[in-house]
Amino acid sequence: MEDKELIYKIQHGNKGLLEELIKKYYDDIYKFCYYKTGNALISYDLTQETFLKLIKYIGTYKDRGKFKGYLITIAINVCNTYFIEKDTNIEELQSNSNYDTKYASRINKIEQRNVIQKALDELPDKQKDVIILKYYEDFKIREIAKILGEKVPTIKSRLKQGIEKLSKHLRKEDFYE
Repeated sequence: MEDKELIYKIQHGNKGLLEELIKKYYDDIYKFCYYKTGNALISYDLTQETFLKLIKYIGTYKDRGKFKGYLITIAINVCNTYFIEKDTNIEELQSNSNYDTKYASRINKIEQRNVIQKALDELPDKQKDVIILKYYEDFKIREIAKILGEKVPTIKSRLKQGIEKLSKHLRKEDFYE
């Protein structure tokens, strides 16, 4: 069943279909929250919060494009609220992560992810959000502009600046290793 039909049926009383809608997008929202926080447990909580907000406001949803964009917008707001309310430092969150260090290849992959996550964490949120939406969630520039409520040139500028900063940071990491 397509999103439009699912949402219509949910809005008209078939709340049992919420589970199908949530299952369809759960992994995408979790990954987005993980890219924002770098912490699996917190990402799980933020994903749950995102879907709780969806359940609460599904009756007011108007079909204006991709439903996934609507969910990402909720997730952005949930993540931003979390950081504001908790005044959390992302580096501290990463240091609390428990990684399986049993296999050397896995350690290497984790270290690479951590370097990329650290580089992402150093970006301003506006640039970080654009990069996550573009490269991790595969949204087009126009869709990102709509999700973030910005103009296309602004999104292009943030993307370019964010990529330049990421490249600079990653080159610096390679230099010191």
